Amino acid sequence: MRTNKSIIFSVTGVLFIILALLTSCKSDSQKADELRINNKFDEAFELYQRASDNGDSYAKWRLSRSYDNGDGVDFSESISLKLLKEAADEGCIEAKCDLAFAYMFNWYGIENEEEKGKELLENIAKDTDNAFVLSRYAILYFYGAPGFEENKEKAMRILNKVKDKEDPDYLYMMGRVYMSGTDEIDIDEDKGIEYLTKAFDKGLRRVADELTRTYSMGYGKIKPDKSKAYEWVKKGIESNNTDCMRWMALACLSDDSLYNDVHNIQRGVELLKKAALHGDGDAYSYLGTLYYGGKHLPKDDSKAFDNWEKSTALRSGDGAFHLGFAYIEGNGCDIDIEKGIGLWEKAVEYGHGGAANNLFCHYNNGDYGGKNKRNKELAKKYLLKAAELGDVVGCFNLGREYFFGNNLMEKNNSQAFIYIQRAADKGFVEACNWMAYFYENGIGCNKDPDKAKEYKDKTKAKEDK
Repeated sequence: MRTNKSIIFSVTGVLFIILALLTSCKSDSQKADELRINNKFDEAFELYQRASDNGDSYAKWRLSRSYDNGDGVDFSESISLKLLKEAADEGCIEAKCDLAFAYMFNWYGIENEEEKGKELLENIAKDTDNAFVLSRYAILYFYGAPGFEENKEKAMRILNKVKDKEDPDYLYMMGRVYMSGTDEIDIDEDKGIEYLTKAFDKGLRRVADELTRTYSMGYGKIKPDKSKAYEWVKKGIESNNTDCMRWMALACLSDDSLYNDVHNIQRGVELLKKAALHGDGDAYSYLGTLYYGGKHLPKDDSKAFDNWEKSTALRSGDGAFHLGFAYIEGNGCDIDIEKGIGLWEKAVEYGHGGAANNLFCHYNNGDYGGKNKRNKELAKKYLLKAAELGDVVGCFNLGREYFFGNNLMEKNNSQAFIYIQRAADKGFVEACNWMAYFYENGIGCNKDPDKAKEYKDKTKAKEDK
């Protein structure tokens, strides 16, 4: 049978023209989205800028995010916030959602606007099927974020309203659903990974960090897999994910034999500096500690101080913690005890449990600035906060307070057992000794010689290491 080639070429030509027309009809924002997903951040930024100048509020929101992460432009929180507010005022629903989160969770340094943010989010989520908005709204109830009671059933009802089931934020949320499970949906790690991977492929960069940690430590039936962890951290770095940059930097700088295959001091420092330039406060903090310790960078207290200052300005709890020590000890600056204590208080606001434990010691013992600084009420407040934030030494100290019951807490052996066990299970050697003693004598628990021996063995193993 003979084929009429002219007809084929004619049809092919028409299809080519149609495809060309369809491509040319894409907006600058759509083209920029495609470039962003393919990590072409400079080109994407230019198109978002052009679309924004032409009145595209969605493009202006994307510009805000570009400045917030340093994608194709120098990082700038102030410009990012300005553009975000403008995009929200111009009607971009994604920008309104981000602004609501900024109010609720103090992004950009915004303070005391939680109720305003919650009201804004609830109003825009009420009558929309927008996947970005509803997926982010649902996750607050799914995990019980501050100000939102955990309610997985409500989270799923919110997700069911999403129209675009291929949206990356919806795919991400469904990935989390399958990784955690609900009353009606069984845990299925494979399906969860499938959804999360698809979300990343559609441009949701934070997935790379989550999957890096998943394969690094294992999760459910997923066993630790170093090669997959490296695969995901590489993808994250390529997509400007600063958590992945920092994760890989610490692996490169680690003396642990587990990371011998990637040990590279120069690359580790370069990755920290890159993450810092993209606005990662914790990266600045790590750089500060490197300059302070003089191990992988020349010792320089002045540069350590400068990096901790930059870290604190970006609301890093770790940065504020170290900057507080700098003022208390006079490292790279004049001694200023009050300023140091104030920075530790700020670090606690940013979620740093070690700073809370230091404040407990300060107010309980008068460790910094003299005995006249003792304050039993504040000591108790910060000790409880240290344990709440999961600080190992804070948990141990709270357990001791419950055990002795002669200072801040009433004696309660059950509570002593609970908190000292938390510290022991996180590797605190002295707490392991206490747990052995508790199990030997049935303090806060039933006597259990086997458990006592288990904790004694842990103590010896950690001391040997």
